Amino acid sequence: MQVMYDELYNSLFEIVSFLIRPKQDKQLMQKAGVSLDTALFPLLMQIAHYGPLGIVELAGQVDRDHSTVSRQVDKLVALNLVIPTDQTTDKRVRRVGLTDTGKAITDKIAAARRTMMREALQDWDEDQLAELHTSLEHLTETIRNHTST
Repeated sequence: MQVMYDELYNSLFEIVSFLIRPKQDKQLMQKAGVSLDTALFPLLMQIAHYGPLGIVELAGQVDRDHSTVSRQVDKLVALNLVIPTDQTTDKRVRRVGLTDTGKAITDKIAAARRTMMREALQDWDEDQLAELHTSLEHLTETIRNHTST
């Protein structure tokens, strides 16, 4: 059983490593026709995926110092990709969400990602894709429940 868990970890490690490589981000942006600093890309994608986020929360998600993320978010604001959102009752919290321009860019990136996934998985039939989706959803839910306790 230990070997199976090691193999599962190794497979997941390879997948995650592939997904978070700056080289992959560059290829995805190129396919989408988007030009953006690779340091800003993960921040934009986190905001697109999770909705408006506070700087500290965003920094935790990308494992960067909050002061660095704050400066990078300032660049995203200057590029008109994100905008400060209505403040919470805590005025110390700075939250940002996508602008219409940011949404248009992340939509292009999502379309390019779908194309790349379709190309990579072209040899898979619909049943295999459905089984993978079901298993990944189950894994996601299991991990989410385990880490929230």
